[in-house]
Amino acid sequence: MTQDDTARVWRSLLYMPADNPKFLAKAQDRGADALILDLEDSVAPHNKAAARATCRQAIANLAHGPADILVRINAPLRHAIRDLEAVVQPGLNALFLPKTESAGMLIALDEVVASLEAEAGIPCGSVGFVPMIETPKALLAAERIAAATGRNVALILGGEDFATAAHLTPSAETLTPPKLQVALAARAAGLMPIGILDTVADFSDPEVMYHTAVRSAAFGFVGATCIHPTMVAPLNRAFSPSTDDISAAKQVVAVMEAAWKTNAGAAQINGKMIDMPVYERAKDVLARGAAIDHKLSRSG
Repeated sequence: MTQDDTARVWRSLLYMPADNPKFLAKAQDRGADALILDLEDSVAPHNKAAARATCRQAIANLAHGPADILVRINAPLRHAIRDLEAVVQPGLNALFLPKTESAGMLIALDEVVASLEAEAGIPCGSVGFVPMIETPKALLAAERIAAATGRNVALILGGEDFATAAHLTPSAETLTPPKLQVALAARAAGLMPIGILDTVADFSDPEVMYHTAVRSAAFGFVGATCIHPTMVAPLNRAFSPSTDDISAAKQVVAVMEAAWKTNAGAAQINGKMIDMPVYERAKDVLARGAAIDHKLSRSG
């Protein structure tokens, strides 16, 4: 488990249109671990300027709630700079960066954000980056993108945009290989892998979403974005260790630590061998559970 797995708990990341004050007013009541105020796809081209002003005020209004505040900016550099100038302020936790194509792009944006942090009087590095891999070119550069800047905290493949760019029909079958590639690039750089092994466009069945997210968690993902509040609870549940998971992890830790006291390097539980990798996974489960409990206690 990386430091960001414990410092940040983003099981559910709920997209909110940045130009809709009615939706934004209730955003902190939705139960999501993070809110993504969206300046990109959910805002009409003619309303970008007004959305920036609404988003800036929303960050100030929402900053003290339980959910972390993220903003998805626009990809063309001219729009991105205007977005950054509007939203980099106290209370902003991270930026979703669509159409990230190269490490160089992130290095340039890092410099811009550092300057804006200084102007806003917030510590340099306060605002994290979540690069969005959305084209085949970006996928082939995912490892370099993930390691480009210390601001990176997570990595995600934008399934719908990637499917369009790669001429795929978005589905669990077609999106699983590139999403796993992005998840491994994230882990190699010590970042959080965000996503589910399917498209997020269908929010009609929370139970289907839950089982898809459980499968995704088994592949190492720690959370996923969603576009409707009905998906928040299934994601929170799926990306949290269950009571049985915690109990089993505690047993593994206890048995292994007892074995080491007798100079044994391995042990057995119910006829199954356990050793250091099993022990480390158990410790990860306990750390994850503790991080979630800590977040819930702060938001309670």
